[in-house]
Amino acid sequence: MTWPFSIDAAVAELAVGLVEAVGLTIAPPTAALTAECHAHVARVCQTGPEGGDGRRQAVRDLLRAGGFKPSGRNKPAQEYLARAAAEPGQWPSILNAVDVLNVVSLRSGLPISLVALERAGPALVVRYGTAGERFVFNASGQELDVEGLLCLCRADGPRSVPIGSPVKDSQEAKVRLGDRHVLACIFAPRAAVTPPVLTHWSAELADGLRRWCAPHEVLVRLEPRTWS
Repeated sequence: MTWPFSIDAAVAELAVGLVEAVGLTIAPPTAALTAECHAHVARVCQTGPEGGDGRRQAVRDLLRAGGFKPSGRNKPAQEYLARAAAEPGQWPSILNAVDVLNVVSLRSGLPISLVALERAGPALVVRYGTAGERFVFNASGQELDVEGLLCLCRADGPRSVPIGSPVKDSQEAKVRLGDRHVLACIFAPRAAVTPPVLTHWSAELADGLRRWCAPHEVLVRLEPRTWS
């Protein structure tokens, strides 16, 4: 990886799959990409996401570990996607990289954060949000209270600022037209996901970005490198 990344020592039982794409083209999805996404969604509606309810509960337990309540409007992102998949006409079509990521998140049963590294700062760290921390997550100015939530943060000297999470990403760091350098962070509970499984889904995401976003380079890494 070209971008410094770390996990705070207080965060336990988390593994992440990091997929960094350099020099990609962010654009509206093509008809071919949209058709492929809908085909994947239809299959998941028949079979369910990988890992089933056991993985869904494990993800929620991972998010609860810091004191966050992952339910209602604060449920993990892949649960929102599963609900959208089940409702005709509700599957989102946004931008090529986002659409690729959403399908992988739905299929894997894992939440994924996607940020533009141009606006992410010099380094990134995953830590728990603290009291009073929040960020705007949409164009309407709505805020997410991230106290106790696993957060992908911009490391800025001794201070770090939340810019993404397994629930929602900040409006500031969201990928938009013109971005050329992005990082996806697949959040996985070690209790329910093995290194080969996380490697597989990281590779699936990397392959989708290569096929649909024409990057110069895609880099993949797991943190930690292995676990039992």
